[in-house]
Amino acid sequence: MTAFAAMAGIAFACGAGVSALAQQAAPPPANLFQDQAGKLGARKCASLYAALGRGMTQGAAYTLKTETSKEAPDAHIVQGVVGMAYNLPDLKGPAGGIVLATPMPKGCEGYMIRVAPFQKPCAEVLRLLPAGSVEEQRLSGVPQYRLGGNQGQALVIPNGSTCVVVTLAGMAQPG
Repeated sequence: MTAFAAMAGIAFACGAGVSALAQQAAPPPANLFQDQAGKLGARKCASLYAALGRGMTQGAAYTLKTETSKEAPDAHIVQGVVGMAYNLPDLKGPAGGIVLATPMPKGCEGYMIRVAPFQKPCAEVLRLLPAGSVEEQRLSGVPQYRLGGNQGQALVIPNGSTCVVVTLAGMAQPG
């Protein structure tokens, strides 16, 4: 598995599912994502799901809701919807994210998507991107960056005097 820092939004489409909800006033234990996946029977991709979740929530207190298929949890996508509260020097306030992990014939693949509003202009936020980050293209005028250190992608969206950053990263776990 590779390291990263990212997020995205995809709908849960496995029909009737089961879910687990955990709310933490302080940063939760490192294994909360894995614990919830395991309790729902989604053990095959639980470690990948946990790695993605830890990367997304680092430095935040959060609430996690995990869902998967009720009939065959280890054969379908595991989805986590996360609400976060950051209190970092460069990021304070609410953020949200989605973590996805799905079984493949040989292992698992997963993605995380985070939406984080910064209370500063995008020009200042760009300085916070990992070293080596480069703008790749503009999508309807929105700059899309390839993050340095193979850490995924980011959309940097100006919102008046503030900036919203949508980060996306993927990982694979061989089986």
